[in-house]
Amino acid sequence: MTAMTPTDLEAAASASAHRLQAMRAMLSRILAEPLAHFVVAGLVLFLAGRAYQSQTDVHRIVITPAHVAQLANDYALQFGSRPDGPTLNALLQRDIHDEILFRQGLALKLDRGDEIVRRRVVQKMQFLMQDLHPPAEPTEAQLQAYYAAHAARYEAQPKVSFTHIYFSSDKGGDQAAKARAEAALKTLPAGVTRAPERGDAFPDLYDFSAYEPEQIYRLFGRTPFSDAALTVPAGHWVGPFHSGYGWHLLYVDSRQAAEHPPLGAVRDAVRSDDLQDAQEKANDTAFARLARDFRVVRADKAKAP
Repeated sequence: MTAMTPTDLEAAASASAHRLQAMRAMLSRILAEPLAHFVVAGLVLFLAGRAYQSQTDVHRIVITPAHVAQLANDYALQFGSRPDGPTLNALLQRDIHDEILFRQGLALKLDRGDEIVRRRVVQKMQFLMQDLHPPAEPTEAQLQAYYAAHAARYEAQPKVSFTHIYFSSDKGGDQAAKARAEAALKTLPAGVTRAPERGDAFPDLYDFSAYEPEQIYRLFGRTPFSDAALTVPAGHWVGPFHSGYGWHLLYVDSRQAAEHPPLGAVRDAVRSDDLQDAQEKANDTAFARLARDFRVVRADKAKAP
């Protein structure tokens, strides 16, 4: 091969420089064209779209180390020990199986119109808002203020202990049962505080100890007998009073008035209620911020032409 002289090298370098300059000039002309701008912009959008699709493709399932660790942790919480290799692999395969079915179901819009799915998603969103906005632990002053504002909530209900004699309306009708009760009241000896045998068999209890109003209402309904049990003086037989069962004579043995316990006696309940109320307020505030991004169109309110 013949060696190149300095003159040849200079000529080759000059030719290369001319070619480079010509290419730059041609590239400048191309880039100056609006069509070139459109092509470049389209290429950028295409590449960005492909990159986004690769991350969001419904058929692309990425198994991360964090996800595998979560599967192992869930197993340990349920069974008390971490899974071995084959078990973890089986868990992973099952998870992939379920994820494939889940994604295909979403693609087919099987979640649309399913009330159970809707409730579950709503519940998870509520849990998420609670996790993001946990209330602060209330101070002593806040507990005192909350207790003062909601004192009635912690009031101990009045209680009454009583017994009764029952007269069924099935025997001769309602008026006959009332007449038998009135006659029995007149013959009760002084000092008798319990005498169920003087009436008919009752399907429930005869003696009630320290019952609160709601307990009495659950048994006898909001009837004259229930009202009497909560109001008549203690220490003697009165009646008859009607209930859904029939007629009753009533003997109130003792009463315990409603009480307002000190904060120290109900502190745990007050703290729990205060935190619950604070959480609900935080949830309402978070939902209000979220709702601002939505627009509700009431097509059902549209006026007919």
